[in-house]
Amino acid sequence: MEEEQSEFRHWDQLLPDVLGLIFTNLPIQELLTVIPCVCKSWSKVVTGSHCWQYIDLDERSCRRLSHQLDRMLRMLITRSNGSLRSLHVSGLQNDSIFSFITENVGSLQVLRLPRSLISDSIVKQTAQRLSIVTFLDLSYCHKIGAQAIEAIGKHCKHLVVLCRNMYSPDSAGKVEAEDEANAIASTMPRLKQLEFAYRCISTECVLNLLSCCPQLVHLKIDEFLSEKLDHKFLKEKYPKLEILLLYLVILFESDESDDDEYLDM
Repeated sequence: MEEEQSEFRHWDQLLPDVLGLIFTNLPIQELLTVIPCVCKSWSKVVTGSHCWQYIDLDERSCRRLSHQLDRMLRMLITRSNGSLRSLHVSGLQNDSIFSFITENVGSLQVLRLPRSLISDSIVKQTAQRLSIVTFLDLSYCHKIGAQAIEAIGKHCKHLVVLCRNMYSPDSAGKVEAEDEANAIASTMPRLKQLEFAYRCISTECVLNLLSCCPQLVHLKIDEFLSEKLDHKFLKEKYPKLEILLLYLVILFESDESDDDEYLDM
């Protein structure tokens, strides 16, 4: 019996990286308030970098913690000790915290910051620090525009996914949206997925994107553009192009939406 028991290791004796992997499945509130109180070894793990390679604060948590969000992010990013690979947080309130993030995320590959109040100037100043980012979500960040997008394209050469959805479906936002679309087309030739929904852009902009980003496999744009696009031309130019009726997604050689209904052109 003693030999059988010896084969099992106590929880507090597990390797830190194993514990860290387990703890990442817990809500962040428990990681910060419950786990440290269990034992010294667990407390050491959650105050180190093992639990903070992936930080995901959903929108509800961000709203609830808005008054202390900056402080929490600084603490968690500091704990990651440069090993942070993915960060998802909604509603950054200023340029300062964005600058802090870019200064301390040398291993970051996925960055999702929807609804954040960051400016063109800070993105232009810090874009070079995000050079290995492959997935970037700046949807509904209404204080940035084409200048920030261009800076990202020039410095983030590994970027393959960009989400830049915005609520500007009228003519008032058309010039800005088209400037952004053209910036994407001119600086992000390796892009494979682009979400550019709820933007008022011309068919020429769409065609320019398709021409300049030949590796695109997923393009999400407004449904109203479906009526303006020359489907016959697109069918000939891109034989595997399909339009998803639910929320207009143009796909090239994609098999990820088997359960959705498509319209063949």
